[in-house]
Amino acid sequence: MSDRSALFDVRTSTSVSLDQVVQRRDTVEIPVEAPLAMPVQPLGFWQGGPRRAAAIVASMSMRRWIVAVATIVMGVAGWKATFDTVALGGVTRLEAIVLTLLAPLFLALSLWFCTAVAGFVILLGKPKDPLGIDSEKPTPKLHTRTAILMPVHNEDAAAVFARLRAMDASLAETGLSRHFDIFVLSDTRDAQVALAEQACFARFRREAHSNVYYRVRKENTGRKAGNIADWVSRWGGAYEHMLVLDADSLMTGDAMVRLADAMERHPGAGLIQTMPMIINGQTIFARTLQFATRLYGRVAWTGLAWWSGTESSFWGHNAIVRTRAFAETCGLPHLAGPKPFGGEVMSHDALESALLRRGGWSVHLAPYLEGSYEESPSNLLDFATRDRRWCRGNIQHVPLVGLPGLHWMSRLHLIIGVLSYALSPLWFIALSAGITSRALMPELKKAAFTMADLQAAAHALIDWREIQATAWAMIITFVLLFGPKILGAILVLSRKAEVKGFGGKRRMAAGLAVEMLLSALVAPMLMFTQTRAIVEILAGKVGGWATQRRDADKVSFKEASAAMGWISAAGLILGGTFWFTPDLFTSTAPILLGLVLAVPLTMLGAHKVAGLKLKTNGLFMTPEERRPPAIVRAALGPSCEPPIRWFARNGRPIGPTTKIRDAA
Repeated sequence: MSDRSALFDVRTSTSVSLDQVVQRRDTVEIPVEAPLAMPVQPLGFWQGGPRRAAAIVASMSMRRWIVAVATIVMGVAGWKATFDTVALGGVTRLEAIVLTLLAPLFLALSLWFCTAVAGFVILLGKPKDPLGIDSEKPTPKLHTRTAILMPVHNEDAAAVFARLRAMDASLAETGLSRHFDIFVLSDTRDAQVALAEQACFARFRREAHSNVYYRVRKENTGRKAGNIADWVSRWGGAYEHMLVLDADSLMTGDAMVRLADAMERHPGAGLIQTMPMIINGQTIFARTLQFATRLYGRVAWTGLAWWSGTESSFWGHNAIVRTRAFAETCGLPHLAGPKPFGGEVMSHDALESALLRRGGWSVHLAPYLEGSYEESPSNLLDFATRDRRWCRGNIQHVPLVGLPGLHWMSRLHLIIGVLSYALSPLWFIALSAGITSRALMPELKKAAFTMADLQAAAHALIDWREIQATAWAMIITFVLLFGPKILGAILVLSRKAEVKGFGGKRRMAAGLAVEMLLSALVAPMLMFTQTRAIVEILAGKVGGWATQRRDADKVSFKEASAAMGWISAAGLILGGTFWFTPDLFTSTAPILLGLVLAVPLTMLGAHKVAGLKLKTNGLFMTPEERRPPAIVRAALGPSCEPPIRWFARNGRPIGPTTKIRDAA
């Protein structure tokens, strides 16, 4: 057995050091090693273009042209309406900067909107998965072996193994447990957490239907990517596929079997990524994310799958990967140069999907497969911490966009990832330039912007077509921002069964309205946090690998002030400055409100008691909460059970007496 890993039989709960925890023990067997070569890839060297991947859909080029043209048309329309508004009385240098920076912002919003429209149109019909994944068909038979990999790092061991037990039991129901082995790949550095993992594993091993193994590394080189690579190089040769999970992942046995079956039927497929639904939201912040993802996330996801085809991307978890393909293409090097561009690859998943596609393997999304779940950060602080880590990883992709041999779609995915964070400083600079320009603009031009000041506009002889340009700019921006959410709601309204799952039309509409309001308030906060993150990362302050607090139930005023107080202070200062310029104060009020409320919104969003009260009243209800799937019940226990009030009529709980009276 290698000195890099060990499996343990817990005999004592005595407090020990990490070195004592990870010492070698031979009381539990590990599988015979089946090495698989995983050479480090020379990223800068590639002969020719990307290798051809097996085509699944013949019309992919046409689909991409449709989305591209629609994106450009919508983006230009939004930018032109804004230009017509800003250009009243001429364009100053500051306004030229604003208009230049708004171009990529409008294009990004337009791509998001057009992708959602495509998904909405598809979901109105009866779409079929191009890989033939169909949950309505009988459970397929498998002929290959798949390893289920659960990487963990200082996680709640009881919660992790509760999910694994639920997945193992769900697999057993399919009768195909022998085709799956479960590996817990621990990078835990805390001795107490490691002991808890061992104790939970010992119990799980006695109960499991599949073969289960536990490995802890002495050195967590490469973080999660290194953890997976270590497993591939030692045991990957024994498994055709690996199902990569996160510590908060949950998947039904049926979903895992159908993914493995799709890989068997499509030997050219290198990776299939599922769309995980968020579950177990307890705080207001987590429940908002859970509701939003369930309501409208699938329209964007379906549209993305429609035009990305065999050149899709990887999210790093809840996905199945062909082990041999991964080993031969995804050995990540240590990037040369200083941080943040050099060092270990942070956002490895997007790069791995690009390298798989470069090697001739197709990368797919599975938009219609159900049974894939994950959890979200419980509060805005943890979300921002995770967001900063992703931000650093995506910034690292800037020089990687030009790697030789990548498919142009893979480059596009990398660019979109970079823009998802770069747009915040662009918005910040554009907003700052716009505010400065407006504060300095002459009174004649200012009147044109003040739509409520009709008398001033009339005296200035402003053309009403110019006034309409301002209205059109506002309407188009609203449509681009909130259109996908509204389309998701319309899709649910077209399906009576789903309306019931969201608690009815009124509850769904209330949830949508509150979510849109909260997202509008949080957006300026994220603009500030992401802009600060980029500045600090580029300055060399890259940060560490923090463990996510998945069960945090509150954020104190001191903690919220330390993290978000500077944003609230900035909002108050700006609000006080703009107070003496009424039109400027009015136009920036929505942004100022979000900034000023940064601290209280952070505290409120993290409040678990308030979140559970909203749950009791049915706000942000989702179908998975109203009727929890069996695997969710098994993994989460009583915490996922819906309040009895959700099933009440006229305020009375439904019970045996009620049913008898209703029947009579």
